[in-house]
Amino acid sequence: MARIAFIKLFSGLNMGVAQLSAELLRAGHEAHVFHFKKTYMRPKNETEGMIGGEDIVTSGGKEMVWLLTYPFTDAEFSVLRSEIAAFKPDAIGLSCLSGTIDENARVTQELRKEFTCPILWGGLAPTLESEKCIIHADLIAINEAEQTILEIAARLDAKLPLTGIHGTWYRDENGIQKNPNRPILDLNTIAQPCWDKSRHTFIDDSHVTHDFVPHNMRIEYPIMTQRGCPFSCSFCVESRIQELFGKKDSLRRRDPELVIEELLWVKATRPKIKKILFYDDVFTINKRWLEKFLPLYKKEINMPFWCYTYPTTHTPEILALLKDHGCVSVGMGVQTGSERLLKEHYNRPTKLNRIIEACKEIEAAGLEGTFDLITRGPFDTEPDLRATFDLLLDIPSNMQCLGFGFMSLFPTFNLTRQAEETGLISSSNFSYTPPLPTSTYDYYHDLFLLTRSAMPREDLIHLADHTRLAKNREALTPALDEYIFNAQKLDRFWGRDWIV
Repeated sequence: MARIAFIKLFSGLNMGVAQLSAELLRAGHEAHVFHFKKTYMRPKNETEGMIGGEDIVTSGGKEMVWLLTYPFTDAEFSVLRSEIAAFKPDAIGLSCLSGTIDENARVTQELRKEFTCPILWGGLAPTLESEKCIIHADLIAINEAEQTILEIAARLDAKLPLTGIHGTWYRDENGIQKNPNRPILDLNTIAQPCWDKSRHTFIDDSHVTHDFVPHNMRIEYPIMTQRGCPFSCSFCVESRIQELFGKKDSLRRRDPELVIEELLWVKATRPKIKKILFYDDVFTINKRWLEKFLPLYKKEINMPFWCYTYPTTHTPEILALLKDHGCVSVGMGVQTGSERLLKEHYNRPTKLNRIIEACKEIEAAGLEGTFDLITRGPFDTEPDLRATFDLLLDIPSNMQCLGFGFMSLFPTFNLTRQAEETGLISSSNFSYTPPLPTSTYDYYHDLFLLTRSAMPREDLIHLADHTRLAKNREALTPALDEYIFNAQKLDRFWGRDWIV
């Protein structure tokens, strides 16, 4: 029996480490997850002493920074090492997101002060930036790791070397061994994620919480019924995964009965859970699957649920089906009202009239709707922002935007390569300054907010046309003060502290 400790840093849904833990436990091994460091969302003027973070303007107009944390401390590292030592691991695995390589490297360095067992990295960063990650870890797992972790555990149990394992890179004194990739998984074969609180520990600011339930799972349960995405947006990790491992057959879904089995466990063991969150990239992609799953869901689970859709993947019939079987809200990606950005840069050639129609269908179905916008990207022009304003005029005002985000450029993504090729960024520095002045973005964000208010359409257009050339943000202040936005309820969502 091998014993593997997992460390989950900062943000995320924790689903990966819970899944790998479950695979090990099912095979007769031992696993424990150590959640290390809390993340916060704070107003921009209240971030002193904090590190990390990404800017966002919330639906109520608040300028915030999320994914913030406080610097590591020696005391925290001491507690982390002590807690892991008590578990007596044969290996330690770190879940590494893109953008957190340096932080995971620091944790690895601290772990090596006490542990001689292999240190494993997995997640998106090792998959996308393997060369950068392998210099810190003894082994990195590439792409899906359910079968990989079982082979690692079997090798550890038999005291065999970790060389030659498919789906990994291995490093020792002889150099780096790059092994073949594994085929994609049949999702019907994977274990149900392990959320047994006795196998989760939280460490932050030297404080330890045993029997830990992640905050984002206290009243809502996140679940994925599928992996992969039918689309290839240039700013999304799915497009890069498709490039690396092939798009054919990458979109897979669990049988409805297996999903129900997991949710029955939730009902039986988590009485405080009041809502199910389906985190599939596009939940509405397969009508036949929905027609089989949703009646089972209503009969056996019968909880309110949220899911994600795409402008071209739902119909009024599908939305009615969702509504009739417990769906209360849906999210949808819009990103921009600029056809130029959608086609030339985002690889998202969705017709604007279909976006508008899709939003109206959500409203007509009686579902609470939200949508995503990315309003500060490397290729913005002012006409692009104006196009977004024009699009928002036609989206029902009671369909709320979660906020106006900064386009992050992740290494190796197609959009990032575009930015490199045009000289906007260098391959060693993925940060950039948006091409328009901050005042211009602020001005248009205010206009976007007003489209979610009760202000009549003709007044909105007049206000935008009258002040557009002057960029007079102050001219919008009376209008912003006068109208009460439905978006305020979403600011309660954004405003809470986040620990994931």
